[in-house]
Amino acid sequence: MAKKASATRLNVRKTANKELVSRILRSVPEQVGFHFYIALGEPTGETAVSLADFVSKMEKVDVRSVDFHFSRRDFENWIRDVIGDAELALRMSRIRVGIGGEVLRQEILRVLKARLNELKPLPLATSKQPSFGGV
Repeated sequence: MAKKASATRLNVRKTANKELVSRILRSVPEQVGFHFYIALGEPTGETAVSLADFVSKMEKVDVRSVDFHFSRRDFENWIRDVIGDAELALRMSRIRVGIGGEVLRQEILRVLKARLNELKPLPLATSKQPSFGGV
């Protein structure tokens, strides 16, 4: 009987994990997407509506926007509160304060791409899943 209960708990965790991954990887409406700014009142015109889209926009957005949002903790707040990935938000919060510009952008991208690779669906036996960047 204990084995059956243990297997049931494992299946519940797997289902919950699949649901969480699905939630994290989903697209959100544009109004709650991440709107990149260079400074208050200076939007870049770029909006990310998913974690993958966020990575894509992060690769090319004006680096002043990266510095602006990082100093305000906007990235980690959006990732936690809108995307729903508390683990990634925690990892973002651990990026060293005091770095900026392209060094900061590359560190953020490294963390984001590593998390996306963890979350991507397992490949089918006959297909190979693409990875996100050089991670």
